[in-house]
Amino acid sequence: MRMVLIANPGTKRCELFRQEATAWNRSLRLEIVPWAEVIARDGRLDDLPGFDSPAIVRFESPGRDDLATRLLLEAGHREDPTEWACDWQAQTFPRGLLLRPGLMYRGFRRVLRGLRQSFNARPHLRPTACPLAIAAMFDKTQTAWKLKRAGLPVPEMLPPAPDSTLFLLELEELAHWPRVYVKLNTGSSATGIVVLRIPPEEYPMEGLTTLTRIHGQFYNTRRIRTVRGADLAAALQFLWTEGVIIQRGVPLAQIDEQNFDVRIVCLYGQPVATIFRLSHWPMTNLHLGGHRGDYRYCRSVIPPRAWQDALDHCVEAASCFDSAIAGVDLVFERGFHRHYILEVNAFGDFFPGWVDQSGRSIHRIELDAFAQRLA
Repeated sequence: MRMVLIANPGTKRCELFRQEATAWNRSLRLEIVPWAEVIARDGRLDDLPGFDSPAIVRFESPGRDDLATRLLLEAGHREDPTEWACDWQAQTFPRGLLLRPGLMYRGFRRVLRGLRQSFNARPHLRPTACPLAIAAMFDKTQTAWKLKRAGLPVPEMLPPAPDSTLFLLELEELAHWPRVYVKLNTGSSATGIVVLRIPPEEYPMEGLTTLTRIHGQFYNTRRIRTVRGADLAAALQFLWTEGVIIQRGVPLAQIDEQNFDVRIVCLYGQPVATIFRLSHWPMTNLHLGGHRGDYRYCRSVIPPRAWQDALDHCVEAASCFDSAIAGVDLVFERGFHRHYILEVNAFGDFFPGWVDQSGRSIHRIELDAFAQRLA
């Protein structure tokens, strides 16, 4: 079996898959093509030899690589020439800096469109996902509406106002929502998020966020802090400029007095991994202090019918996208009377150390499935 992995060499995601693929089958011909080479060509593969012969093509996240980031920003400028000119190659990227995430996504979407055209011209390649499905999953608003049209439960959404001043006023009028989540429309891992609490008029609006502003630029941090007044307004203005999704905050069900959500990793339409994430914060991400819950214990807390209905909806959500792999984020409302699908993640299968009852990692499960489909 021959596989081409489009990834950023040296990153944890790339190297873990390389190690597991080598251990899985030493006869596997794994070739790694850097995202930088693909992005620089806007997804056109004409002069890249790795794509000349039959292969499965698997994608990894293009994040955590400064060169790929610079090239994506340049691609975003090619996509929208009205953007102000900048020498992106000369830019430095201090850890956590959020430099034009909206523009970077537009560049990524341009590259993915080019990849789709390239794959159409190369029927000997078998991508594990349609590039356009990856683009759609990265767009939280597009994903939410797609799920809603499919009859799946998603939190209520508010279209962002066209003017930033109206946007702030709009948010202040949402006191009937217990919490309001304002997120980068194309962010990931709680990047660029403000969880708003909008109390009665006599108290100021406040938000929990991972954002911090340093010398006029916004950074994403691992420290969750409360912001009010001018700091809050500046953070919301930044999110509005880069593109936001606004959703009603769901009062999360709890396990041992901790909020929790669930990542269901689906492979070819079947759930293959379930990861419970618990936290005292409204964001349960592991890098923000959340932790993985014991599957058997967490599962025992959820009523069987509620769990089965939610799992069925996760499978339906994954099937809305032409992708072998999809990580579906699921939450339950307190009391377990309702559940909601928050997101569908194109690269939502990275959980080092997780194994199933047979001792297989998620990557190993994927490799077994790829081989079976080639047999």
